[in-house]
Amino acid sequence: MAVFLFYGQEEYLMEKEIKKLKDELLDASFMSMAYKVFDNPDFHTILECVQSAPLMFGKTLTLISIDKYLVGNKMSLDDKQIESLDYALSMINDSVNIIFVCKVPRDENKKPDSRKKFYKTLSKYSQVREFAQYRNYDKQLPSEIVKMAKEKELTISSDTVSVLIEQLGVNLTLIDSELEKLKIAIHPKKTIDSESIRKYCVSSEDVFILADLILQGNKNEILKQYTLLTEKRHPLEIFSVLQNSFQRFIFIKNYERKMSSKDIASKLKMHEFVLQKTQEKLRKISLEQLVKIRENLIEAEFKLKTGKVASSEIVLELALLS
Repeated sequence: MAVFLFYGQEEYLMEKEIKKLKDELLDASFMSMAYKVFDNPDFHTILECVQSAPLMFGKTLTLISIDKYLVGNKMSLDDKQIESLDYALSMINDSVNIIFVCKVPRDENKKPDSRKKFYKTLSKYSQVREFAQYRNYDKQLPSEIVKMAKEKELTISSDTVSVLIEQLGVNLTLIDSELEKLKIAIHPKKTIDSESIRKYCVSSEDVFILADLILQGNKNEILKQYTLLTEKRHPLEIFSVLQNSFQRFIFIKNYERKMSSKDIASKLKMHEFVLQKTQEKLRKISLEQLVKIRENLIEAEFKLKTGKVASSEIVLELALLS
């Protein structure tokens, strides 16, 4: 029997560890029957998973997402339910394996609430592991990316890793996707160089340039930059980065007179110098305008997802005009 509690923002590493456990614990021939996934189920489903009997062909593995229980107060268990779960975990069958997962959105300074009885009960019987989000100053990050490339039968030098980080940021899920793209783009070569990265990988900085152009209201340059970005990245990815940027702008604008620059930078995980430059960009735009732009971007993304407007360029233009 093995019970795990995984939490954190680095989804790539978490998913990699889950796959490793699946390969170690389960017979591939019976994977469809032995592996089950539940997304924030009710208490009765959680209890049934813990109390389940093993199947005749060997071990089982159940993945249970519980972020709504442990982050915020969307779902909760009462004392009687906690008591029943505690007993069930103490009696769990040796062939039953469960991974409780609490994913936290990237760039949000949140963790599971360790004061909750649900967390305390799980941690008593589980192997607890945090998958913390990498930052660009983490010393382990370059070696992790070298390892990711090696798994795809690619090689990349430490200097080139720095270029990749500058170009894409530190989202390992995005980096993994871009490495897969590079593998195809540079075939039959196996070594990634800086030129290939700049040619085939869309820079997060390029999307940030687009956000700056929106702040300036330069419509022609906005559409020109957006067209260049869509050649290498899906429109929904661009809208996602824009929304995150404007969410950050709104926070800065709202709290710049209520909090010190140091506190804002700490909250947003930004360097103070970068924060100061961002504040200069926001000086001529109001909080109300920032909120309106973000609302327009959210509506535009919804229209694109639902197919109400086929052209992403028209969607963006309508968002800016309104």
